[in-house]
Amino acid sequence: MKTKTDKRKITVQLWGPLLKKLNELAAAACLNRDAYRDVVFANEAPMLLSELQGKKNSDQARAFIKQCLAELKDLHPVSFTLTAETADALTDACDQVNVWRDAFVNRVIYFLVAKSSAIEDQFDFKFRDHTDAILDDGWEVKSLLLGPRLVAIRSFICDDPFLAIRAALRSEYPDTQGRLHDLHLGRPIAETPKARGLAGFTVYLEDKYVPGTAENQQWHKESEEFTRMLLDEDLPAAHEGSK
Repeated sequence: MKTKTDKRKITVQLWGPLLKKLNELAAAACLNRDAYRDVVFANEAPMLLSELQGKKNSDQARAFIKQCLAELKDLHPVSFTLTAETADALTDACDQVNVWRDAFVNRVIYFLVAKSSAIEDQFDFKFRDHTDAILDDGWEVKSLLLGPRLVAIRSFICDDPFLAIRAALRSEYPDTQGRLHDLHLGRPIAETPKARGLAGFTVYLEDKYVPGTAENQQWHKESEEFTRMLLDEDLPAAHEGSK
């Protein structure tokens, strides 16, 4: 039987800029880095399964996401000490989704340390447009300001770390229902590693977006046919105008 005192060390490949920012921000916040990550992953591992709602990557999609993460190049092996319960939940969730655990870890840490403007660019919204939704979904401000400070800090730390992002997504794009981990990062369909950006922080990708799959070939064919149809529809008007 595992208890909260049982610890387990896991090693992941973490993108250099994330590692640097994580260490800086954790130190500035007077946080024990691993203890806080344990709280975060204990929340996000079940959220991964809940938000993907049974979706699972094909082996080709898993390999492509891993390739996209490797393309960032500045990866460093980092060891975390988590409770055995959290470590198992993290590994089991990634196995069920068939995603490389390091991709999910980098994704979660990205959301922990990224500036608001970077997240806004990824999802094409502005937090300021959704303040009411965030406050309706979020923390009781009075309890944070007027209650015992340590109780407030504990409540804040143990709450959903990405509550504001999920609330903003739900408000901006109701169809997503705020399912943060069901959305890709970067541009997985782009042709070059630079253009793909943070695609390696994606945790689920349909096969139609995975190069080399039959679904991807069919998707490209349909896209080309649709584009050709649009161009053909425009041609008569263009011919008439040239007479």
